[in-house]
Amino acid sequence: MSFSSNSVIAKARAVLGRSLTAEDYMQLAAKENVPDVCAYLKQTARYGKALAAVNPQTVHRGQLEAVMRRSVFDIFESFHRFDYTESKNYFKYIVMQLEIEQILAAIQCVARGNADTYIAAMPMFLTEHTSIDLPALGMAESLIEALHILEGTPYFAVIREPIVSAAETGRLDICDCERRLYTMYYMRLLKAIEKNYRGEAKKEFKRTVLRSIDMENVVSVHRYTMFFGEDADKVKGSLIPFKYRLSNEAIERLSAEKDIARISAELENIGYRHGSEVPQTVELLTERISLDYLRKTLRLSQNASVVYLALTELLEIELKNIKTLIEGIRYGLDGAMILNMLVI
Repeated sequence: MSFSSNSVIAKARAVLGRSLTAEDYMQLAAKENVPDVCAYLKQTARYGKALAAVNPQTVHRGQLEAVMRRSVFDIFESFHRFDYTESKNYFKYIVMQLEIEQILAAIQCVARGNADTYIAAMPMFLTEHTSIDLPALGMAESLIEALHILEGTPYFAVIREPIVSAAETGRLDICDCERRLYTMYYMRLLKAIEKNYRGEAKKEFKRTVLRSIDMENVVSVHRYTMFFGEDADKVKGSLIPFKYRLSNEAIERLSAEKDIARISAELENIGYRHGSEVPQTVELLTERISLDYLRKTLRLSQNASVVYLALTELLEIELKNIKTLIEGIRYGLDGAMILNMLVI
């Protein structure tokens, strides 16, 4: 392994070492309001520097989440600047994921006619790394106008059909848009892995990506069957078309289950286990399965690209936990209830 690879792995593990702990989450869940959460996070190794100039008494939820999102992106950018291994190329896929998130958020706001909501939450730091005019996208007066703003990007052709259909019918199928965009994202990422990696490094990188896709598809299976009443055959056509362990037979079995404990058992049967009690939602179940795997991968892998990928997903989980904490506190939920909603 090269010196550069060793440096990336060491840096990633150092970043992981500054993660919020179980004790941090317990303390945060006991807070009564957003300023108290901000004040606590200012004391942590992870967010202290990013929040140094923020006044906890005047900060609101959106500002706090934006600062933390920027701080995590800055970590990714620092790897990009100083990394001279193949993992350096993964930065553009991080940007692509953020672009997809923003496209989905923007077109939903445009469809509902509330552009102000999108503009207020838009991550301004991303404008330095994307060719998409995000403010214009969010302020588009129609879905067709939003689509034209995406001309010249790889996203235009991907979502043209559902956007044109939505403009004609007045119904935006955001699930279809999401599936199309993430299918394109994963197709590009998997092609890059095939092209740039060899042997065990390629095998491990692909496995990590395909496991993530499996978990996303498990959530989609549950949503399509629970909320839309779709049968297994139709569900299969609504998923991201790449898989690791999630066979067609497994999808059929999962489509027939509504009970979370039984879904957990089905996932264990195909090798997806987690070390905690069965949670209340499929989303939490899949995220906890991923958490265990990603932590182990970051700890043990000697593949710089895989370690970097695992770190990005772990940081995203931490950000989501903080958002869940803030929401739970805002709605006055009990601390124990909030902790049960976290991926820890």
